[in-house]
Amino acid sequence: MQKISYKGRQLTVRSIALGSLPPVVLRGRLLKIGELFDEIWIPSREVPDLQEVVRDLRKVPGRPDLFTSAQRFPDTTPRYPFYHEWDNIAVASFDSYADWYEKKIDRSARKQVRQTRENETRTDVIPFSDDLVSSICSIYNEVQVRQGKKFWHYGKDFDTVRAENATYLDRSLFIGTYLGDELIGFLKMVMDGEVASMMQIISKSAHFSKRPNNALLSKAVEVCVREGARYLTYGKFAYGKKGQSSLSEFKKSHGFNKFDVPRYYVPLTLWGRIGLKLGLHRDFRERLPAPVSAGLVRLRARLYKLRAGRS
Repeated sequence: MQKISYKGRQLTVRSIALGSLPPVVLRGRLLKIGELFDEIWIPSREVPDLQEVVRDLRKVPGRPDLFTSAQRFPDTTPRYPFYHEWDNIAVASFDSYADWYEKKIDRSARKQVRQTRENETRTDVIPFSDDLVSSICSIYNEVQVRQGKKFWHYGKDFDTVRAENATYLDRSLFIGTYLGDELIGFLKMVMDGEVASMMQIISKSAHFSKRPNNALLSKAVEVCVREGARYLTYGKFAYGKKGQSSLSEFKKSHGFNKFDVPRYYVPLTLWGRIGLKLGLHRDFRERLPAPVSAGLVRLRARLYKLRAGRS
């Protein structure tokens, strides 16, 4: 069994040990899908060969019906003979801070970054400590609903927040924006050679006018350059069938572009081959028509807004 974080919750799921390789965690009921534990955070030099993982999985009892794995950016050209679909990632590339600020971000983002330098906030790299965890709890518990849905981290206790943010500390950097002594936003990124990946960026809604997220991104690029990283990733550029969204527009304005990386799907059982052909490997929402999916998202946002207003 393996503990994983799923939609802000800690779950214990079945896993398969593969000797010196990372464990494979299993998800799904109708179609059992396996993937490497915390695949996205494995150091690039330690990412196992996909063919080796598949070969070992075929030998074990209780193997998943389907195994999935995405190729690691910046290696975007498919190099395995397995079936793949295209996944996407938001990436900012830069040779220097000036390159990012002067050439990669748009005028509105440049103005907002400039404003953060002129207001009374300060932004810098901060150590991981109990004081930081307490401040993160304050940010998490500010509002119950974010971006039209229930906020995953709302209501978590100190120990849970500490454990969830203490992952990969040997390769992680925390950046905080302060208004006086109050932490109003923080960013965590994990370093991996020339690529830095943001694990989280969040700030207090009450201080939106101070543009803490703009300050955090600006400092993150500055730190990346200092640490020798040429790329900063920020999750997906587009989620499901959303296409353009306020989040993707924010990313685009700050120099992030959409890169496609191959995600492989390897059937390991007969049901896995059938499920792949039927498209059962995709999230249910991805199988809905775009107008239906968008309507459900709007309905969910209204319901959460109503609930928050009553509480």
